[in-house]
Amino acid sequence: MFLMGAVKKPHSFFTYLSLSYLAVYAVCALLLYLITAHVISESARAFDRDDIRSDSLEYAEILRGNASGSWLAEEVALEHLPASTIFAIRLLGTDGNVVYSASQPTNFAFPGGWNSRKAPASNLVPKDNWREIYLPEYKRHLQLRSTRLPDGRVLQVAKSTARENTQEGILLRTSLAFFLLACLFTLGNGLWMMAITLRPIKRVTADMSRIIETGTCEAGDFPVSSRISELNTLGRYFDLMVQKNATLIKAMKDTLDNVAHDFRTPLARIRSAAEFALNAREPPLSHDALLGMLAGIIEDCDNAKLQLQNLMDIRAMESGFLNLDRQRFDLVKTVAEIADLYAVLAEDKNIALNIDVPEGQLSVDGDPLRLSQALANLIDNAVKYTPRDGNIQITLERAHGEALLTIGDTGIGIPEEDHALIGQRLFRSRNARSEKGLGLGMSIVKAIVDAHGGSLTFTSAPGSGSRFFVRLPSC
Repeated sequence: MFLMGAVKKPHSFFTYLSLSYLAVYAVCALLLYLITAHVISESARAFDRDDIRSDSLEYAEILRGNASGSWLAEEVALEHLPASTIFAIRLLGTDGNVVYSASQPTNFAFPGGWNSRKAPASNLVPKDNWREIYLPEYKRHLQLRSTRLPDGRVLQVAKSTARENTQEGILLRTSLAFFLLACLFTLGNGLWMMAITLRPIKRVTADMSRIIETGTCEAGDFPVSSRISELNTLGRYFDLMVQKNATLIKAMKDTLDNVAHDFRTPLARIRSAAEFALNAREPPLSHDALLGMLAGIIEDCDNAKLQLQNLMDIRAMESGFLNLDRQRFDLVKTVAEIADLYAVLAEDKNIALNIDVPEGQLSVDGDPLRLSQALANLIDNAVKYTPRDGNIQITLERAHGEALLTIGDTGIGIPEEDHALIGQRLFRSRNARSEKGLGLGMSIVKAIVDAHGGSLTFTSAPGSGSRFFVRLPSC
């Protein structure tokens, strides 16, 4: 009970598809944002360093021409920088004290102070030293360059433009807009994928629900189709499976009456004979009459048993559980013996039964009893469905390393729409239902031939007879 309660409620395919796309887009957008932000930061800081390097060279040249620094102060005063730019310059004496300093903004918040701080001694400051300092108050990265002059003094120039923050702000807004558009695209793509993916699945589900509820195994009004090839193949095979099952069920229903009739007749005869024997008191039945009735009952029981055994044999052969007594035997002899057995039945209908077999032996590896049963069923059908004064031709030959057995007749033939159903259990063609039978003969033949690694094919047309071809591996 606990496990059943812990099962999570399933969600639609659209939910999982949309969430997966959103997760992929979110991760990709985040990675793209981080990479681009890093590139922008490095580019902006490199630009600031280029400006500082240029300014440092210019200011150092001024100090070489005017050691007092008055010209430097005038040059700095002439600088017109944007209000968003942080700029600072100072000149350190050889003792480390600040000789001159200027900054924008004036109250420049530099760690430790910029204008009044005692800087490290100049001999501790390397030439062309670069430092990057983060200013929490401005949320900026300041680039600082220290340049030792020929007289031992040190010139320090620091700068930080708003370029990095401005570009990162633009990047953030662009990334958010891109993510929102990606969400809309994901939603639209999810709806589109749901439409082309779930429609055939819902159609299959609806057909299955209808089959379960109504018990009628029939395909829907419209075939299952999809733009996705795998789903389209699935839908096509589903429709084909439903159609085949519907055809098989219909054939089974159609043959139930025949099955009931074929079993009802021997049962009725058995009951009638038994009742007659019980009621025949005056005069009592003779010993011979009773024996005749018992013999008839036994015959009817054997016929019913044979029909049931055929059904069980077909199931065993189709399932692969039937053991074959394989041995090498002469198929020429077997064909001749079976043909002789049906010669009398053919003669009663004035049917010419012709046989053409090769001289000598044609050996095959198989079960002689089962192959004789298959051959007998084929010849029995030919005799049963061939009208009087017809013709049956049995031919056995060796072809391409195989034994080819051909049984042709001038019988009623098989309609083309029934060709695909020949060999299915309990199926009987509509023009063959005038004769007794359960529709098991061809199923038995096909199962036996398949079990021997052979093949069964035929050609037939109504009014033109049929030709059945049995191919078996020869020794």
